[in-house]
Amino acid sequence: MTTIQPFEPVDLFKTNNVNLDILTENFPLEFYFEYMIIWPDLFFKSSEMTVDPTFKHNISGYMMAKTEGKTTEWHTHITAVTVAPRFRRISLASKLCNTLETMTDVMPHEVNFIDLFVKCNNQLAIKLYEKLGYSVYRRVVGYYNSAEDGYPDTLKKVDDNKDAFDMRKAMARDRNRSVRPDGRSHKCYPHDVRF
Repeated sequence: MTTIQPFEPVDLFKTNNVNLDILTENFPLEFYFEYMIIWPDLFFKSSEMTVDPTFKHNISGYMMAKTEGKTTEWHTHITAVTVAPRFRRISLASKLCNTLETMTDVMPHEVNFIDLFVKCNNQLAIKLYEKLGYSVYRRVVGYYNSAEDGYPDTLKKVDDNKDAFDMRKAMARDRNRSVRPDGRSHKCYPHDVRF
């Protein structure tokens, strides 16, 4: 049975089964603490009740999000949603996303939309987000570039491994203003992503 609970500082010592995976982005400890301090209600974990003695930590996944922007750009940004490999393919990521939507669609947040960035070549994640009602708003060229790659000098040169889709889902008060049907044809630089 899965329960959703607030993420606590000691949980950082219990997430190896989630974080030590090639598909999971990891951050410095300060980054996690910043989210716990500033957006504690938007940083939560899924926990499993199990009798399996080999499963030492019961954290099966987590959601890390924040609110940002002003007026029509007021939104929730999903920084990370990740599930331990052992608990994938059972709709746990969907449950984490749906929990976030329920929380941020009402006061005190009452956001216009929820957004996230996903690598353009991560078809599995893109399909999941589309199934949840997200759509591509724009392509951010060079979003995942390393220092060696440098900053993109043109929007014409795209790379599915280095570019990100900015995916969005309109919430009730947005009235679909933040959604566009031709989002894949809109491109921008990383510095254009400002709220």
